[in-house]
Amino acid sequence: MGINATILDKILDNNWGWEYSFDLTSFEDFMLTACAFPERQEKSIRIIEDIMVLHGKQELLRHVVHLARVELGIRELEPWVRDHVVHALLSFVLGITINEHLLRPSGQNVDSFQWKLAGLFHDVGYPAQVAKDIIVPFTNQINSIKRSLGVSRPDVFFQIVPVGLDILANEFNSLDIIQHWLNRWRLQIDARREYREMIDSGGVCHGMISALSVLYVIDMMYQKYNPDRTYQNIYEPLGINWNQQYFEDHVAPACAAIFVHNLPPRCFQNAKIDRRYAALPFLLRLSDCLQDWERPSAIDPRGKSDEMFNIEFPLGNIAVTVTDPDRRRKIAEEISNTLVATDIIIQ
Repeated sequence: MGINATILDKILDNNWGWEYSFDLTSFEDFMLTACAFPERQEKSIRIIEDIMVLHGKQELLRHVVHLARVELGIRELEPWVRDHVVHALLSFVLGITINEHLLRPSGQNVDSFQWKLAGLFHDVGYPAQVAKDIIVPFTNQINSIKRSLGVSRPDVFFQIVPVGLDILANEFNSLDIIQHWLNRWRLQIDARREYREMIDSGGVCHGMISALSVLYVIDMMYQKYNPDRTYQNIYEPLGINWNQQYFEDHVAPACAAIFVHNLPPRCFQNAKIDRRYAALPFLLRLSDCLQDWERPSAIDPRGKSDEMFNIEFPLGNIAVTVTDPDRRRKIAEEISNTLVATDIIIQ
């Protein structure tokens, strides 16, 4: 039995569908029915939308869901891009099993709404990274011509510079909000420095862009429905609670977890992500790393079968089976470099 069937059985057997807002018929069809990958992407988007509708936050995240659709359009320009749409849903449901089997028994479980936000939308900024990658062959050609002519000049490159993406309403800054949570999680990461280094290098970290984009969109909606940002329950006009406390305690940490989920291992040399203090970023980084099946690319057009992966929870540990030795080694290395993970076994 592959990991998709394992995850489905655990969600059905434990009745987690209600807490995590699944339409179980659509979810079971997605997990078990073979179909062409574009259709699978469309199914995943519909399920993500359904999850937010059932959770009562469909208006809050409606615009963010549409960002996920961008990837469908860019595949014609860059067909070698790994999938991030189906991946978001599969990493989300994988995270549910880890949250319920590993974190909850120790009292470190992640709030279901925070996990929906972090797990489902952690890659919505990926189109910005793709845009940068599409430009690279153009600048490479210019630099190649320069070298063939023997001309001594610095290499040229283009930068994608987000302007104003970190500025929220009332002059609040997303990077300050994210830094607050990084400090609480005992991570030795300077959000502003990492963001500035990303821009200066000409690179794009889709984790940073995703975090800032989600926080920016949701902040705009809070500003519309609670312009004074009061700490009281405001349910009109959409029946959604726009209490500023909810923004600070649920939305902000989810976006901070998204910010760190793709940072390089050097950011964790002095302080790895420890689930005792940082359950949400721990869950996101682990789930994102482990979800490595059904991700087609130019090198692997079909992606690895879910039959090559499985997961068990023996005696409060996680045991993940990966039959491909190269992927098993890569996953184990990333986990070792970024997480305090003495109870995770990669076999």
